[in-house]
Amino acid sequence: MKAVRQLSTSSRILANYGFIGLGQMGQHMARHIYNQLEPNDSLYVHDVSRDATETFVNTVTSASPDRKDCLKALYNISDFVTGVNAQLDYIITMVPEGRHVKGVVQQLIETYQQGAPSTTKTTILDSSTIDIPTSIEVHNYVKQQIPEFDFIDTPVSGGVAGARKGTLSFMLSRPTDESISPSLNTLLKKMGKNIFPCGANHGAGLAAKLSNNYLLAVTNLAVADSFRLAHSFGLDLVKYSKLVAVSTGKCWAAVDNCPIPGVYPAEYRLPVDDGYNGGFITKLTKKDLVLATDAAKFNDRFLFMGDVSRHWYEKACEREDIASRDLAVLYEWLGDMEQQADGTIVDKKDV
Repeated sequence: MKAVRQLSTSSRILANYGFIGLGQMGQHMARHIYNQLEPNDSLYVHDVSRDATETFVNTVTSASPDRKDCLKALYNISDFVTGVNAQLDYIITMVPEGRHVKGVVQQLIETYQQGAPSTTKTTILDSSTIDIPTSIEVHNYVKQQIPEFDFIDTPVSGGVAGARKGTLSFMLSRPTDESISPSLNTLLKKMGKNIFPCGANHGAGLAAKLSNNYLLAVTNLAVADSFRLAHSFGLDLVKYSKLVAVSTGKCWAAVDNCPIPGVYPAEYRLPVDDGYNGGFITKLTKKDLVLATDAAKFNDRFLFMGDVSRHWYEKACEREDIASRDLAVLYEWLGDMEQQADGTIVDKKDV
């Protein structure tokens, strides 16, 4: 039997949250929710990796033990319906691909339908970066199966550093700031700094996200190329990095995710200073670039830098040591590239 919605003795309605996907981004987003829970709120968490789930719970409760009774690990998707004290207000998904979002949501909806009638509305927020058609399909499925429920695309920008610091930007399929409910605004502000309503039609948030990440992928490749050019001139790359940071070439890939080690203090925790580990990995950048270029073709929009950028990201991801590390590692990878006399570009590590 599904739990009945619990109300506080004051005028405030208790908040019950679910979070699915505790990877590089999700673990920090869920941590910020946990750290800002009110005494009688609840947070339920799950990752496909049981170890990731248990590590998350142990880490956050050790750091802030006063809220540990508000947190519970769940080990099955259906538990977000059957294993909670009260029906959840919001369930956030942060998973790799559209097929994962689709599978999670279908299991949630089917479990809800097998139980007692819902006593309140549950809103599913998908912060994953997936293809727009799948997101629209899932949204329509939710509204058809349980009309009072909602499924909103809420992708984020800011990278792992933004997730860690709680400064993410959220992009929503909502027409105006006023159309974002106070409870949703409160939840998003626990994890991020900026909330952008991108349009009334479902998929508008993802459209903004893919456009943004297309720009990220292209500029990241250009930054790697620029720093390799500076290297060929024999410039001091630490000094060059600081020059770019206050000049017209300034951009996120050159400054916030600088590809040159030792430029910024250790407390900035840039991936480059940890062997390009711990950031937004190259193969996920490639994934977003593929989604953006495919979406552009579906939208009859020609991208001048689309195919060439996609080619080089796909080439880079043929090497697992590049694909599995932060996207700034393209600077390292370009150092392994060599142009032969006939104009052919080869990876020296393959020769």
